[in-house]
Amino acid sequence: MEQLKQLEGCTVVEGYLQILLINQGEDFSNFRFPKLTMITDYLLLFRVAGLETLSDLFPNLTVIRGKNLFYNYALVIFEMTNLKEIGLYNLRNITRGAIRIEKNSDLCYLSTVDWSLILDAVSNNYIIGNKPPKECGDLCPGTVEEKPLCEKTSINNEYSFRCWTSNHCQKSKS
Repeated sequence: MEQLKQLEGCTVVEGYLQILLINQGEDFSNFRFPKLTMITDYLLLFRVAGLETLSDLFPNLTVIRGKNLFYNYALVIFEMTNLKEIGLYNLRNITRGAIRIEKNSDLCYLSTVDWSLILDAVSNNYIIGNKPPKECGDLCPGTVEEKPLCEKTSINNEYSFRCWTSNHCQKSKS
């Protein structure tokens, strides 16, 4: 947790960012890195207890370049037992590499993100072993009031609203 504080004031991480093996349920509410907009290599999250969303931690992360990858992946979220949503609502582009989101038993809002808006190719993505979408009840902003605010896109012939959380729509690259 002490090392995480080194990100304070950072706008770009030159290289990779790994947050991993934090076993005791930490309180992440005091950690916010709003200036961070880019990671040049990859972002890896692995077995971090207590972290429920990335929306407060990295509210303005816009680009993951993927210059150097973690086994062909630019974004890896693996065995995050408390993560309920990814929430990287300003993420617009993963320039190179795929994503791997695996074995996150509480993770919702996966079926509401259209990765093709962020990645050039989605064919190598590996999204498996997460909470079944039927158990999530993901609602994009405005859908309850029947005034949807989010863009609709089609994934596997399913045309629906795209959002990161109940408060944040997914925005396209532009």
